[in-house]
Amino acid sequence: MRIKLSEKYQSEREEICNKIISILELDENKSFLLCELDNDTEKQNKILQMKEDIQKYFSVSCISSFRPNFECKRPYLNIVRSILRKQNYIFERSEIEKSKNDGSFFRSTKYKIFRNN
Repeated sequence: MRIKLSEKYQSEREEICNKIISILELDENKSFLLCELDNDTEKQNKILQMKEDIQKYFSVSCISSFRPNFECKRPYLNIVRSILRKQNYIFERSEIEKSKNDGSFFRSTKYKIFRNN
């Protein structure tokens, strides 16, 4: 019987998750703002460059960012959410209002990432 990737590569999978979390630079509440990730192309590229390593240690057939000819609005977010969920991380999503420098407000999504052990 074939050994599951999740059993065979436990430490490698955790290492990839830790790398993703460090790229996201979570705040003290273990959260990040989607608008900040959307505006930071360096973080996006770092996440997208991990695709090759991710394919070695995770089953990616059900992750839309890895499917050929499939358009995804935010492939970097899709990768983050899918991979961390496979490692039993939980995402808590909330809408927030944040002020701009000119005094106006805009809405964004805040993601809190945690794991119940």
